[in-house]
Amino acid sequence: MSSAGSEIDRPVMAAHVEGDGPPVVMLHGGYGCWRHWVRNVPALAEHFTVNAFDLPSYGESAAIDKTMPGEDYLEIVYQQIVERFGTEQTLRLVGFSFGGAICTYLAGRLKDQVSHLAIISPGGFPPRETGIRNMMSYKAAFGDEDLMQKTIRHNLLQHMLFFPESVDDEAIAIQRYCVDRTRFDSRKVSRGGGLRENLEKITCRLMVLWGEKDDFDFRPADEMIGQIQEVVPGLRLHRIEKAGHWSAYENAPQVNGHLIDFFKSTD
Repeated sequence: MSSAGSEIDRPVMAAHVEGDGPPVVMLHGGYGCWRHWVRNVPALAEHFTVNAFDLPSYGESAAIDKTMPGEDYLEIVYQQIVERFGTEQTLRLVGFSFGGAICTYLAGRLKDQVSHLAIISPGGFPPRETGIRNMMSYKAAFGDEDLMQKTIRHNLLQHMLFFPESVDDEAIAIQRYCVDRTRFDSRKVSRGGGLRENLEKITCRLMVLWGEKDDFDFRPADEMIGQIQEVVPGLRLHRIEKAGHWSAYENAPQVNGHLIDFFKSTD
């Protein structure tokens, strides 16, 4: 975990910036950082200026009060986006899981400043009473590297990636890096509800990407996609083939193609 001293001089939201063209904002999932988009940034950067952020208390960003409510966390992210881009520059947003819930909040708050919103298996649905994830504890694994590697591999296959061959050295290294730098509980946002209410506020184009294998008792795909379609019936929806929850990694070519086409669209 990051030491307190290392927090000095860190930005509230660090950014990996690449490319040239209209700005795209990318927000990662829980237990993540900008590296959730490592297979997507180069492709998008051929057409856009990609701003892949580390959210507050993730990656290389500064830590914030871990007891902070989800509503206050969202306000910090909103203020950081306004500080960086102002209130006039047109933005294209893409968020994954936890980041999908945040991007939807931002789109509802920024209104016409956002032209396109892409959400990939977003969080922000009301808490569910059914469905259990068989997850191992990262906290219990700290200090035991063998157990940490086992925990990371197990958890990636339980929730993030569907196919065992997708859990390659790169995926494990990304997750190891991100786990070490996670200092906020994303569930305050991703399981806090609010997605529907924020979708009702957006004025931009909307696209939903959802891995065809991202379908569990605790996260039933048809039910959750249906909740989004109730609010935005005409949204663009694509089920990503041969991919689980982290579809932007597991089937990056298909996700990249959809994102580029969508962000270039004017209809």
